[in-house]
Amino acid sequence: MSRYPFTLGVASGCPRPDGVVLWTRLADEPIAAEIDASSIAVRWELARDEQFRDIVRHGDAQATPELAHSVHVELRGLEPDRQYWYRFMAGGATSAVGRTRTAPAPSADMRRLKFAFASCQHFEQGYFGAYRHMAAEDIDLVVFLGDYIYESSWGRKHVRKHEARSRPP
Repeated sequence: MSRYPFTLGVASGCPRPDGVVLWTRLADEPIAAEIDASSIAVRWELARDEQFRDIVRHGDAQATPELAHSVHVELRGLEPDRQYWYRFMAGGATSAVGRTRTAPAPSADMRRLKFAFASCQHFEQGYFGAYRHMAAEDIDLVVFLGDYIYESSWGRKHVRKHEARSRPP
């Protein structure tokens, strides 16, 4: 792993009142099939603040070739209906900081739920600025309907070019 390994970003999901799942996949080229034939040590941190002054959980994981160098961390024992920030570290590099939120307690008064949804998009066809706006909003839940991102190329009026290589059969 010679370059920045977090080109695919970070994600979280499966919120529960006491936990969430954190995810990343190491790839120094976004569409690379493999970055290394061996396992890679990955450290993760979860904090109550974006500056990571109050780290509530941390640990180590292995990104293995068998799982395409992805890391999947299932956390429990967290506070309900609370925002947390998380990040991953590998090979001297640190990922972007992600923000996640646990689900409300089952007994919580849920009179209001703010959510957003996103659907199919084609990477080459637009900048998709709505995602920046969703990240800035105080949204309780984001739901992706259907496919997330199409990566194959079609059309002629591209705002950017997808650099995917053909993979051998």
